[in-house]
Amino acid sequence: MVRRVGKRLAIGFGVVVAIVVLWFAVTPEGRVAWRTALFIPQVVGSLPVNPQPWVMGTPTREEVFHEISTGRGSADLYAPAGDGVHSGVLLFLGVNPAGRNDPRVVGLAEGLARSGAVVLIPWSEGMTSQRVTAQEVDDLVRWFEFLLEHERVDPERAGVGGFCVGASLVAVAASDERIQNDVQFVNFFAGYYDARDLVAAVLSNSRYYKGGVEPWTPDPLSKRVVTTQLIEEMENPAEIALLKGMFVSKDTFVDKAELSRLSQEAQITSRLLSGVDTEEARQLVERLPASTLESLAAISPSSSVDELQARVLIMHDREDRLVPAAESRRLADALEERGNARHTEFSLFQHLDPTKPVGPAEYLRELFKLYRHMYMVMDELR
Repeated sequence: MVRRVGKRLAIGFGVVVAIVVLWFAVTPEGRVAWRTALFIPQVVGSLPVNPQPWVMGTPTREEVFHEISTGRGSADLYAPAGDGVHSGVLLFLGVNPAGRNDPRVVGLAEGLARSGAVVLIPWSEGMTSQRVTAQEVDDLVRWFEFLLEHERVDPERAGVGGFCVGASLVAVAASDERIQNDVQFVNFFAGYYDARDLVAAVLSNSRYYKGGVEPWTPDPLSKRVVTTQLIEEMENPAEIALLKGMFVSKDTFVDKAELSRLSQEAQITSRLLSGVDTEEARQLVERLPASTLESLAAISPSSSVDELQARVLIMHDREDRLVPAAESRRLADALEERGNARHTEFSLFQHLDPTKPVGPAEYLRELFKLYRHMYMVMDELR
């Protein structure tokens, strides 16, 4: 009797295992689930085992070149092992990016390539020097067109992904009429929705959402990028040098009398950079010169969200110090009626790295959320 029960249990277990294996092997959903499960350990370094390199072929990597607004641009292209046509994804790393040989960059690109995608990572001198301009948007459009034309890319299965400022810029690029119908998805990781709101948040040390305001400590990199951006938008070279001395190198002191003799834009910028509360910061931002506001609008997804045709997959850590999570919430709100977006907030990332110390139970919950989000990305790439 016991033997018969044991035999039946063994047969039943074997049938269940066979069904699961068959589901993973045969169904599209199963294959996506399998690729996602293999991908997560590739990018979460704290996991003890990373089986993806054992079961997937080694991708190829090459440096490629393409004409962009400043001349000849450079990018790294990772492709799955073997031949054949695959989905494609353009990744943009944003301001002060990790180097092209950084293990995190290589690991991410190889993980996506092993999952069956051709990965293109453009490198930008502007981003490396911590300068954010609308020129990047045009360059990203050109790079995406390059990706679509690659012999190993299926142009019907191509999307973009970006990180921090890079997320916002790829979202703006994806709205461009030249490629808006070709971008199938946008993975938006820790970007901002409106550069004006980001400036106000960073310079007032606060984050705000739907009328609520709370203290927030921005990362020094965010302070530095925003400060430099506003100062360099001014017209007068002498005033630019003066304000850089005051707020960048911090080796220049200017008294009130001297400040009062500066142009209105220099006075507004100086006041904004001196430390103000949220309400005053937002008011001062709106008083910046029209040219500055136009520059901020040109790099803001809020300006072109109505032209964004792609599915948008949004991810952001709640306690991000470079860009407040409220920025992603505002993007999700703007896309809510359209219904073609998914927004996930995490408590796992230190900005972009999944290294925040959390307890075991919370860690498992966060990993599951990451798995669900990446399943959607992999589903777009299948």
